Amino acid sequence: MKETTRNLLVGLFVVLSLAALAVLMVWFGETPSWLRTSEWDLRIAGVHELGGIGEGSPVNLSGVEIGRVKHLEFVDKKRPDRGVDIIAGIQRQYCVPSGATARVYGATLGFGTGRVEIIVERGLRGEPLPQDGTASLRGEMRSVIGELISKDMVASLERTINHIGNLTAEWTPVGTNLAQLLEQRSIADINTLGEQGQTIVPNLSTAIERVDRLAANLNTLLGDEHVQEDVKAVVKDLHDTSTELKQLVQFWRGETQKITENVNTGIDRTEENLEDSFAQLTEILEQLDDTARSLAVVLQHVENGEGTAGLLIRDDRLYEAAVLTLERSADVLLNLQIITGKMRDDGYITVGKAPTGLLKARFPLDETQNKTD
Repeated sequence: MKETTRNLLVGLFVVLSLAALAVLMVWFGETPSWLRTSEWDLRIAGVHELGGIGEGSPVNLSGVEIGRVKHLEFVDKKRPDRGVDIIAGIQRQYCVPSGATARVYGATLGFGTGRVEIIVERGLRGEPLPQDGTASLRGEMRSVIGELISKDMVASLERTINHIGNLTAEWTPVGTNLAQLLEQRSIADINTLGEQGQTIVPNLSTAIERVDRLAANLNTLLGDEHVQEDVKAVVKDLHDTSTELKQLVQFWRGETQKITENVNTGIDRTEENLEDSFAQLTEILEQLDDTARSLAVVLQHVENGEGTAGLLIRDDRLYEAAVLTLERSADVLLNLQIITGKMRDDGYITVGKAPTGLLKARFPLDETQNKTD
C-alpha cells in the first residue's frame, strides 16, 4: 500500500472518529457550553448534599429532557451550609411555568449520574419563567429509594418489626417451657428424686418411656398362649353376638315393615269409611235441604191462608173453636186425673151408682185385693 493511500485512510478514520465523538458528546450532554448557544439559564436554589449531580446531568420537564446542568455554585462561598445552586441550561423552545417545582435526584446507590425533574402539577397555569438568565426555582433533594419505599411502607415495616419483637418476647417463656418439656427425664430419675424429697414433673420423654413399657407389657401379655385362647374365645363370642344382632335387626326390619303395611291398610280403610260416611252425610244434608224447602213451601201456603192450617190461622171462629176444644180437653184430662187418683187410693174400680145389687160392682186393682173381697 502506498504511503499516500495509507495517510488518506488514517485521516478519514480520524475524521469519522471525531464525528462519532461529537455525536456521542451531544447525546450524553458532554458538549461544551460554547456549542450550546440556543439555551437560557435556570437557577435551581436551596439544594444541599448534591451527590451525583454535575455538569451534563439531564434536566427533565414532566419526563421530557429539556436541558442539561451547566455548573454548580455555592450560595455563599463563606457559608457552605447555605446550600448549592444548580445552573441548568434549558433549550429555548421549552418554557417552564413559574409555579413548578424542581426535584433533584442523586446517583442511585452511588452509581451513575443524577438528574433534575421539574414537576408541573395538573391544572397549573402560572406564567412562563423569563428566559433572560434571571429565572429561578426552588429545589428539593429527593432519593430514588425513598420514592420507591413510601412512608406508609416504612411505617408498616416498623410496625411489623415491633410485632415480631413482641412475639419473640411472648414466645420466650413458651420456648423455655418447650425445652423443659423435651428434656430427658426417665422414670427412674423421677422415682429417685421423689424418694429424696425433691419434686420433679414428668415430661414428654417420661410419657414416651411409659408408653414403651406399656407396649412391652402388652406384647408379653398377648404372647401368652392362654391369653391368646381367651382372646380368640372373646372374638368368637363377639362374632356370634354380631350375627345374632344382625338376625335380630333383620327380624325387627320385617316386623316393622309388616306393621307399616297394616297401618297403611288401616289408614286406607279408614279413608274409605270416611268417604262413605261423608257421602251419606252429604245425602242426609241434601234430604234435610229438600225437607226445609218443602216446609218453607208449606209455611208459605199456610201464611197465604191455603189449606186447613191456613184456614185455621185465617178464620177467627175456627181459632176460637180450637181454643175451646183445648180447654175442654184440659178439663177432661183433669177429671181423669181425679178419678185415677181416687181409684189408686181405694184400690179398686167401682162400676154403677146403685147402693147394692148387680148394678154395683167393684174390680180390685190387684189379685190380693180381689181375694180379700
